[in-house]
Amino acid sequence: MDFGAATHPGYVRPTNEDGFFASREQAVFAVADGMGGHEKGEVASQLALEAIVQHADAIAHATPAELPTNLHQALQDANAVILSRAESQSQDARTRMGTTVVLVTICGDRLYFAHIGDSRLYLLRGDMLIQLTRDHSLVQTMVDRGEITPEEAAIHPLRHQITRVVGGDDIIAPEIASQALEPGDVILLCTDGLSGMVDAEKIKSVLASDCAAQPKADALVKAALDAGGADNITAVVVSYLRPHSTAHRQRSRAHKSPHSPRWQSLLLAALCLLALCIAVVCIEYCNPHYYVAPDKQGVMTLYRDWPMLHMLHKQRIPIRGQVMITLYDARPYLREYTDIEHGIKMKTGKDAGIAFLHKLAKTTMLGMLDRTKSAADKGDIRTATYLLERARALGAPAEEINQLSLQINKAAQKQQKALNRPPAQYE
Repeated sequence: MDFGAATHPGYVRPTNEDGFFASREQAVFAVADGMGGHEKGEVASQLALEAIVQHADAIAHATPAELPTNLHQALQDANAVILSRAESQSQDARTRMGTTVVLVTICGDRLYFAHIGDSRLYLLRGDMLIQLTRDHSLVQTMVDRGEITPEEAAIHPLRHQITRVVGGDDIIAPEIASQALEPGDVILLCTDGLSGMVDAEKIKSVLASDCAAQPKADALVKAALDAGGADNITAVVVSYLRPHSTAHRQRSRAHKSPHSPRWQSLLLAALCLLALCIAVVCIEYCNPHYYVAPDKQGVMTLYRDWPMLHMLHKQRIPIRGQVMITLYDARPYLREYTDIEHGIKMKTGKDAGIAFLHKLAKTTMLGMLDRTKSAADKGDIRTATYLLERARALGAPAEEINQLSLQINKAAQKQQKALNRPPAQYE
């Protein structure tokens, strides 16, 4: 694996609010584009990247089944750090301090990624350049609704208005996905200072060149500068050559003589203790407790626990096909449980817990669709848009999403005419 990274403040902005993290050994890469003005954007992007660095080792050692949760937790922790810093400065700072993030890792022959905002992730395979991320922006929503074309979105006056950022709210909803890799693939993480200034054909030609990853990153930044350099520019290029292994060898232990009497005594004592521990564990292991509770980021999770064995920590039970549902979203549908934070015990075991979470996700999704319609009817566009995005993340049917999107759009147009001014934008 070969990688290169480059960043530049551009010709217009006085400071560089972009940032990046790249680790060949851990196969973890990230870019962030801060916003907020008065150096708050620079602080937000740096705080987010520092939080990601703290999670990089855990991400590098995670199994494929664990990676979505690890990526989600890294961004949730970054969000919490930014909110904490903003609140320590002023309440007004909280509304103006945020950052986009694209976070990726390579595990074996697969790319796992999470993103929020309009920074992008591209994949070059052969002569095809594929955008793996979908911008969380107002114009992208308009494109999805068929109101404007992608070409019109590129020059739309509201193209810089972002609908999701890290640091924008107490709970964030990053998009998390994965992509199979093939030897020869080239991966690009970049901020909108590059994707907004350089067209896809130019990006493809640079990535397809025969040079190494670092010259490619430098060439992309130069292309953005040649196009005007109207924003901060950051590019991280990764050339995928072969599957990346996250296995780490352990040092071999020194072999000691088995003839030492002291060694034999210690070995016998250790074996007796081990046998006792195994017996206790076997008895307790056959009778675990299952319960549903929010994790540190508020995501409703199924846990397995052994109350009699204090040395064993509770275990998170991965559930295939489960969408991430937060306590914040689900609380209106859990009113019968008075002590949710300490867990809802599943008396009939693991299967009951899985069924409970799936039912809770469906109930929450249906409730959010109803609340979206009500908010749109009242003209509360921000709330309606947030609820619709959460319902989409919880697997709402596309037909209902499209109908409610049209309803929100009509309400927004009506409100816009009444106010006779464009909606507020992130600076």
